[in-house]
Amino acid sequence: MKTKTIKQLMLITIMALCYHQSNAQVANKIEMTEDYQLLGLGTQHIIKSGILNKERPIIISLPIGYKDSNTNYPVLYVLDGLQNIKHTVATVELLTESGLIPPLIVVGLESLDRTKDLTPSNAGQNVHGSAGNAGIPQSGGAPKFLKFLGEELIPFIDANYRTHPYRILEGHSLGGLFSVYTLMEKKDLFDAFIVEAPALWWNKEEMTEKAKSFFKSNESLNKTVYLGIGGGDGWGMRQELLRFVDVIKENPPKNFRWHHEEVGDEGHMASRLLLNYNGLKFLFSDLKISDDLANNFSDETFLKEEQRLKNKYGNNARRAAEDYFSLVTVLVENENDLGAITVLKRASEAYPMYVGLLTYLAKLYEKNSQKAKAIDTYLLGVEVSRKYKLGQEDDLLQEVSRLRKTNN
Repeated sequence: MKTKTIKQLMLITIMALCYHQSNAQVANKIEMTEDYQLLGLGTQHIIKSGILNKERPIIISLPIGYKDSNTNYPVLYVLDGLQNIKHTVATVELLTESGLIPPLIVVGLESLDRTKDLTPSNAGQNVHGSAGNAGIPQSGGAPKFLKFLGEELIPFIDANYRTHPYRILEGHSLGGLFSVYTLMEKKDLFDAFIVEAPALWWNKEEMTEKAKSFFKSNESLNKTVYLGIGGGDGWGMRQELLRFVDVIKENPPKNFRWHHEEVGDEGHMASRLLLNYNGLKFLFSDLKISDDLANNFSDETFLKEEQRLKNKYGNNARRAAEDYFSLVTVLVENENDLGAITVLKRASEAYPMYVGLLTYLAKLYEKNSQKAKAIDTYLLGVEVSRKYKLGQEDDLLQEVSRLRKTNN
């Protein structure tokens, strides 16, 4: 083995195995519950685990509007939660506001001994499979940690919060290794996975070997999986992920949505932000309005598809406002004003503070001789403008006055 390659493998191993040390250092410096409440990122809870025989800290971040609704929300479980909670919550809120993903409950699992919890087997030899040292004696705790997730943590979250059945597991490095292990070991526990720079080199790439039989034996697999890594990550990471991807390509199951990509020139640690962003967008990419839906539009098909997305991701699931607007533009150009009205009614329901949608809807009502509905829509816009302090009340009231005069 070349000296350069040995150095790369040593660096990768050190980064993966020591990841939890920075977590511990931060945790010792702050009052977790108080700081996270003040920052609006979530609240720390302590789970007393009988399976792990210890207390486990978790951070729970609720979506905006949770307390004012009775909606159920999908849950994103994030490994190495303390390390990743800040950028994950910010990304979730940005994508939710944009309509690219539905609002999510985020559960961050703080790492205590990630080398133990996240590795699927004991490394009795060198972690890369060659002899030469005493190995890592505490490794191989993933089976017990997975049991903790399935039998204690998830039931606790479901019992205490309004959760939708759709669950996501996200993990980076050893967390990515654990995510792949979970997919193959207990495939029904999560619906989707964001796998970031996974440490698939663990114990002679045993997860890739396991994948050969797993994907061959699962003719149908209704899961969504994002597999991402930074383009500047070590070759000891990228080549292993490519070999895992090749296994999927050889036996891709039906109904299995998956995507692999290398992102820019990002290194192992810096890639997490982009991979989280891209991964979430891919998982919920079916929120995008398809060409087929636009080209073969009918009110019934459109509303049925909207309901399907709500059933899958929760009642707050919606498409990007730009997508609704683009569909309306196509329908108006095709002289299908009534179809455009149907879309705008749904869009204004999904984006209740967007006065522009209500204004467009009111104009279409007027164009189609439904002046009473146009007036009611403008008046609703006035209420929205006042509620959110948008300053458009006078303009909207002028439209109401104009329509009332034309009715007399």
